[in-house]
Amino acid sequence: MSAASTPRIVQAGNRGPFTLGGTRTFLVGEKITAAIDPGPDVEEHARALFHALAGAMEVRILLTHGHGDHAGAARILSEAFSAPVLGAPSMGFLPLKDQERVPTDEGDLISLTTPGHTRDHVAFYWPRAKAVFAGDMVLGRGSTTWLGEYPGCVADYLASLQRVLDLAPEIVYPAHGPAIRSPRKTLEAYRDHRLARLEQVQAVRKGNPGASVEEILQAVYGENLPARTSMAARRSIQVMLHHLGLDP
Repeated sequence: MSAASTPRIVQAGNRGPFTLGGTRTFLVGEKITAAIDPGPDVEEHARALFHALAGAMEVRILLTHGHGDHAGAARILSEAFSAPVLGAPSMGFLPLKDQERVPTDEGDLISLTTPGHTRDHVAFYWPRAKAVFAGDMVLGRGSTTWLGEYPGCVADYLASLQRVLDLAPEIVYPAHGPAIRSPRKTLEAYRDHRLARLEQVQAVRKGNPGASVEEILQAVYGENLPARTSMAARRSIQVMLHHLGLDP
């Protein structure tokens, strides 16, 4: 991959269990630039983005989804550069259609509807670099991302993983963590992890048809689940039960 086909990265300092080292804002293009996921509304991060975009003539802000750690700085960045904010129609900004092309001076980006992590999640394919900007579909470390926002998210997520697999990208840029340079292996690992979790949940219910969400939570995740992630894990169990057609 040439240097011209590598995005610039501005990383926010919002470290945490779900954000890893912080949200990564990706900049594609120099004069005609797309800013993917402007990140949290944090003054230091906004200043870094203003500096990185100072030489741009046209800026477009692209959102993979509306969570605050991805979209919080969208409005202030939009006002500073008179830049449109593009995302799924439900995000409240300018609607972005599936497979819509967004121009930059380093090649077009193509939007991909990829629900699962959220109902309105979008990824962006960069054909010139054979790269995908994956938002929170995958992380730069580990083999799982959070699912639990809405009933049906598990089936959507598995389909979204397959959609990206079918593109056969050479590199995937998640919003949290380092770039993924073995995309097929990683995407398959995320798929297999999710299928294994479903098998675990199904096995618990098969052995104990009356098992509650709390009982399944303990059986699947164990007693040492950190309190800060327990709510997310509980919701994950609920959507897996829904996917399996079992009463939560």
